[in-house]
Amino acid sequence: MTNREEAEMPAGVWTDELLDRMRKAGDPAADAAIEETYASGEQERVRQALHGFGRNSDAVPDGLPPQLQRYFEQSAVLPDWADPALMDRGRSLLGRYEALVVSTLLCGSLPLCYGCGDGAQVLARSQRLTSGVYRRLMETSQFVVDVLDDGGLGPHGHGLRSAQKIRLLHATMRYHVGRQDDWNSAWGLPVNQEDLAGTLMSFSVAIPNGLVSLGVDLPRADRDAFFHIWRVIGHVLGVDDRLNPAGFEDGAALFDTILRRQQKSSEAGIVLTKAVLDFIREVLPGPAFAGVGPTLIRHLIGDRAADLVKVPAADLNKLALQAGSVVNFGYGKAGDGVPLAAKAASELGLVVFKEGLRMTNKGRRYEWQVPTGLTEA
Repeated sequence: MTNREEAEMPAGVWTDELLDRMRKAGDPAADAAIEETYASGEQERVRQALHGFGRNSDAVPDGLPPQLQRYFEQSAVLPDWADPALMDRGRSLLGRYEALVVSTLLCGSLPLCYGCGDGAQVLARSQRLTSGVYRRLMETSQFVVDVLDDGGLGPHGHGLRSAQKIRLLHATMRYHVGRQDDWNSAWGLPVNQEDLAGTLMSFSVAIPNGLVSLGVDLPRADRDAFFHIWRVIGHVLGVDDRLNPAGFEDGAALFDTILRRQQKSSEAGIVLTKAVLDFIREVLPGPAFAGVGPTLIRHLIGDRAADLVKVPAADLNKLALQAGSVVNFGYGKAGDGVPLAAKAASELGLVVFKEGLRMTNKGRRYEWQVPTGLTEA
């Protein structure tokens, strides 16, 4: 059976046998580019050349190693099934629900990923989300904005360049982490295809589901369009076609299967989730907002998943009483959980998206870089 035939099969084909194979699979195009770069000793020159990629929309620098040049050329071509009309409709959700999308990313998508114990190991070892957490989370928020921007996935779009560089970052992590003495092969290949697919579904499936949980009456056509644009993004990021399904229902089934296989508590996942909670407390300071992070996470991913990463207990009534003295949440009944959670998510998302970017970066964009190692200077 070919990869294309497997990709076109209905939900239910994501067997343990297939996903076990995918835990050993990387990204041949990006991996070859990184392997060649290190084999030739050109990693620092390449890093400097790509650093000049400063605005993410610049032309690819000349003089890159052949495999890397080929990687940038080939990964810039969108698949023939990419539908411009669906992509345009899908990206419009960010404009309409910007604050809720950002909060769902922080309090839904990320904790679900961190609850997958084996995949969390590579994130903790990369140090990109445990040191300098504020910047790392803002980079992720900036990436979402870039890929969902008008023209973001065009030939020289911010989103296309960001996705290409993140894909190389993943290959760099595979190159380094897999060679570390303390890497357990039972965890799979670092940043393997199953983990990549799970992360993709944490955007394309978990965000629309999160919007619904926050009270948004999301039309099915909008949900499906949002899923479609993330499917295109997944293609650019190097997700295997067999793990990049065409429709939302199949994507949800795949996500459920991956979570069933991978959800377990780990010290790495607990540390990563604590970093998110600390981040939320920093951007929403003061005791009145102490319950926002735990409450939103438990509301969006459920108690079982939240318990895996040791999220503190939520108390919507307490949150309402505290928040009411500081900010007008706009709802009269503290027990009405969905409106309260929606308002809290809106407040958090607005601060992160607007004030967070301005305060932490002096008005400049965050840019993804391709490091020569696991951490940046």
